[in-house]
Amino acid sequence: MTTQADAEANAPMYYQKATANARRLVAGVNPDQWDGSTPCADWNVKQLVNHMVSGALNVASIMGGDGPQNLGDVLGDDPIKAFDAACKTAFAAFSEPGAMGKMVQTRRGEQLAGDYALGQVQEALAHGWDLAVAIDADTAMDAELMDVSYARALRSRERLRTGGSTAWGKSEANPPENADTQTKYLAILGRSV
Repeated sequence: MTTQADAEANAPMYYQKATANARRLVAGVNPDQWDGSTPCADWNVKQLVNHMVSGALNVASIMGGDGPQNLGDVLGDDPIKAFDAACKTAFAAFSEPGAMGKMVQTRRGEQLAGDYALGQVQEALAHGWDLAVAIDADTAMDAELMDVSYARALRSRERLRTGGSTAWGKSEANPPENADTQTKYLAILGRSV
């Protein structure tokens, strides 16, 4: 199993992989699916993708010391172009020399940038799953990303539901006793499979 320090050091690479996987799903949204429901009860597909892009856009602000911003509608007329631009900027901010070792101010308070970056990996992975469910795509998660995200979710259960977001549900779900790791991970995030 990957250690916390190793995961944080590799967070930019994990982020790039997670957002590449999520991008395939965003690109797979059909025009008639944007208003469809998602496992995030408060969001339809367009609102979910907007949340993902907004989160990626916030990375540069947070990593630059300006803290999180409320950005509103950031998709414009081309959601995939907005997604690509936001993720490219976020990856660049995470990849700056020494970036993973500094402290940053997030919606959930001050935290080490490496842990914040892993949180963004978790966001891309879990919301990618939400999107896959919404558009009826393959919901299997990348095993490496899921293991890293599951370990982080176990460490930060208390903090997941802070910061004003309902993205992780109001409480954990109860997975079956013989559940696989992906199902257990999703249960921590308030999703029932």
